[in-house]
Amino acid sequence: MSQQIRLLDRDGNACTVNVEELTAIRPTADGPEFHTKDAMYFYPTTLEELQMLFKEFGFERLDRTNLVNLNHVKAFDPKARKVYFDHPWTKDSKFATVSEANVSKVEHLAKESTAKYIPVGKPLFDQG
Repeated sequence: MSQQIRLLDRDGNACTVNVEELTAIRPTADGPEFHTKDAMYFYPTTLEELQMLFKEFGFERLDRTNLVNLNHVKAFDPKARKVYFDHPWTKDSKFATVSEANVSKVEHLAKESTAKYIPVGKPLFDQG
């Protein structure tokens, strides 16, 4: 089974290249170039380029400093504007920050998680 790597072609389009087809990798000031017999590819060097490569796998930019795989996000804290990969989360849980502009991508997780915080053993409505 051949190994594959996600790269960008000359036009900046995401593509998959079989590692076995690579003939050379050359360092440049703009990052490494990956050569095959017939083409040249580039490794993504910015978050925008990485997002192009990994969007189809569930990655979204949630703020200017991160790309997050939304398939692994379990909860969103709207007050702190953080997504967590555990539910419930603790002070030691890994998280990623969410900018105000990107809250709409994860706010549904806050609605789902708040529904789970109904205190057990207490009535929802006062009987008196």
